Amino acid sequence: MVKVKLNLISPLIAGGRNLIGNFLSTKDYIPGDVIRAAIAREILRNCPLYDVDKPDKDGRYNWIYIRDDEKCKRCRYKDWCSNFSNIRFYNFYYNGARPFPLSAMKCKYHNDHGLVDVLFDKKDKCPDCGERIEFATGFYKDGKMVDVPKRLFTRTAIDPYTKTAKDGGLYSILAIEEGLTFEGYVDGTNELEEFKMLRIGADTSSGFGKCEIEICSEGARNEVDLIERIEKLNKIVGKRQYGGKTYKSLITLDFYSDMIPDIDYNIPLKTTDDYKELWKKILNLGFDYDVIKVYSESNLYRGYDTSKPVEDMRESPSVYIEKGSVVLIGTDENIDDIKDKLYSVEKSGIGQNTANGYGNVKICDEIHLNGGN
Repeated sequence: MVKVKLNLISPLIAGGRNLIGNFLSTKDYIPGDVIRAAIAREILRNCPLYDVDKPDKDGRYNWIYIRDDEKCKRCRYKDWCSNFSNIRFYNFYYNGARPFPLSAMKCKYHNDHGLVDVLFDKKDKCPDCGERIEFATGFYKDGKMVDVPKRLFTRTAIDPYTKTAKDGGLYSILAIEEGLTFEGYVDGTNELEEFKMLRIGADTSSGFGKCEIEICSEGARNEVDLIERIEKLNKIVGKRQYGGKTYKSLITLDFYSDMIPDIDYNIPLKTTDDYKELWKKILNLGFDYDVIKVYSESNLYRGYDTSKPVEDMRESPSVYIEKGSVVLIGTDENIDDIKDKLYSVEKSGIGQNTANGYGNVKICDEIHLNGGN
């Protein structure tokens, strides 16, 4: 796993949705699939064997693969093309911040005051000023809320016949400001030096998304660190009773990115116990445990698959569990017996499309070890 920095040379548009017909707002972070798409575009742009109208053996267009064993041997991207589907791209966040956990609260009047985690202990006042606290979303670093600077651009579409401003073609874009640095991880390759400069996101042909890549260091988590976090959490929290049961160990799972569970999006309303059982199915950790608490938000999305040879490239709708979601589980298993399964969860992620940054989870995050500070 390699830690990478993206230094923005120009403003960047990282996905997002049209809030109204003529206004597009970027996401506050750079998703892993946007990074993958940028690298794929760069590889195909430099590939003399790439034919936009020719699919691979499985009928997929715009796909990265070895097109000719002999000719591709001399290409600097040969290792990428032979291993592209196995490389995992994590989400990149501004200045190394992380998503605000949904189990944490902030001061209603001062964003620079410390966070308050209510997963284990209910609180209603800011520890710094004693004022009211409230749930919030966004990003934080070093216990403080982080805002991603943005800039508004107003553009107009051009009429292809008159070469003048198109009637009703005025639109606005809220993009991430240039000069910022986003940090994330790439797992499965050490060949990132092939990409010193990338065009990332939307409207790259209009000057957006120019980024410089900076390789920092390897940053993989390890089993020893994982066990220490679990032991520290249980030492601080102590033995607690949930539903009349006291567990040998309590474990938290914090989602650092959106997660796509492998479930039907058309789920009828259920009881609390039904939802807990559904979450056990979603997590699928491979050992015996109970779901105790869940702080979560979900949305329904349908993306696009540009590898499809059809006019309608829309994918089927999927449930997306939002980044920042927190799940508390309890188990009577010995930690030494389940450490490999937990380590695998941190390394590989949970749910679908984990290779593109989805389902990135951390066990016993530090925010639950110190009450939010």
